[in-house]
Amino acid sequence: MTTPEKNSNLPPWKWDLIGAGSTVVLALAGFGFWNLLNPKNLQFLSVASATPENSVAKKLIGQWELQDAGASLKLIFTPEGKLYIWDRIAAASEARYQIDLNFQPKHLDVLRGGQITRRLLFDFTANGQLRLELNNSDTSRPTSFTSKAGLFRKVSEQTTLPPNVKATSPEDEAKDQINKARQSEAKQYVGSMNRAQQAFYAEQARFTSILEELGMGIKSETENYSYSIVLSHDKRFVQSIGLAKRDGLKSYTGIVYLVKSSGGEQMTSAIFCESNQPSKELPETPVVTNNTDKLECPLGYSSY
Repeated sequence: MTTPEKNSNLPPWKWDLIGAGSTVVLALAGFGFWNLLNPKNLQFLSVASATPENSVAKKLIGQWELQDAGASLKLIFTPEGKLYIWDRIAAASEARYQIDLNFQPKHLDVLRGGQITRRLLFDFTANGQLRLELNNSDTSRPTSFTSKAGLFRKVSEQTTLPPNVKATSPEDEAKDQINKARQSEAKQYVGSMNRAQQAFYAEQARFTSILEELGMGIKSETENYSYSIVLSHDKRFVQSIGLAKRDGLKSYTGIVYLVKSSGGEQMTSAIFCESNQPSKELPETPVVTNNTDKLECPLGYSSY
């Protein structure tokens, strides 16, 4: 999953999304839902159930939206105690919530992996908006509302995600982080192979299909990837491949090819490509563009 980019439309003190591939973490700069993936070993509060015959609890159920400077952030509270958090991307972070109506202002806790990760205040304004107050500490709770509280309007009674939005659980997000760490190896190795091929051509006036000739000390097999080099028949380009050996990992390929300088001299150019989806299949050869001096990523791969 390309990493979701930070939404620059939000003011610095308002909602800000920080992402890593399919992971979505919600933060309110200085006042935010941050570290939802960083649970603390805290005792549960005595709380009201998410499904009591209670008008306040019922009013919370549904889809809420915060809009600011053209940016949108949505929350869904379900009767079963699930909380979905997402922006305009195809993945929503899934957590759980619990409320305590015995306090004023009312208490709302966000839980990840069965542990409390954020302690909030909430209430409803006179015009029906949901007001949430947060602070920087995940071990304490704010004591009152401030002017920086988030105001959400209810946009639907629906408690399910849209069909095009995928929910990511804490387990999914942890696995995604592990896969990203594994993929960093292949990114580094294939990128280094590209640069080594360019240096090799500068010295030898040719490309090589032999990994050892690059003098990098890279093994052809690691726990997560296998590495190989394919030299084109016309020796115009060389393709370095980092092929995933595990499910869930993306594969990588780097292509170094010959181009002519403005003075007619042969020189090298390089591209680095990532598979669009996790793949353990060898990439195809690069695509020749209308400009025959230029190559593009193989089908199913994008420039990285």
